[in-house]
Amino acid sequence: MKKAVGDMLEKTIQTIKEADISGILEDAKKKIEDISKNPLKHASDIIKQAGLAYDMIKCYLDKKCDFPWRTVAALAAALLYLINPFDVVPDFIPGIGYVDDLAAFAVAFALIKEDLKAYAAFHNINLEEYGLD
Repeated sequence: MKKAVGDMLEKTIQTIKEADISGILEDAKKKIEDISKNPLKHASDIIKQAGLAYDMIKCYLDKKCDFPWRTVAALAAALLYLINPFDVVPDFIPGIGYVDDLAAFAVAFALIKEDLKAYAAFHNINLEEYGLD
């Protein structure tokens, strides 16, 4: 299994071109600049999206919604990290205790953004209000 994952990762790395990396860097720079202009808004959006993630998982478990397994797994992993008492940054540290939890959600939401948007739109939730526009 490790070898198969390693081979798949190696193939993925080989397919990345310099142009791809330049594009990624440019997108990352724009995102960093955007976040630095208003970091509290981005944290607020992630917190709202975390509530939406909770609703999505609940809907899935109640068999009222159907999502790809990768979406369910990404959301479950983020929620598990949130409740895990052994964080990278302990939650009891004032001001920065939840930064790693927010980062875990940000990664999960980046992976499943289209499903999150579809769920919000289906439930008539304002995408802009949740930072999903």
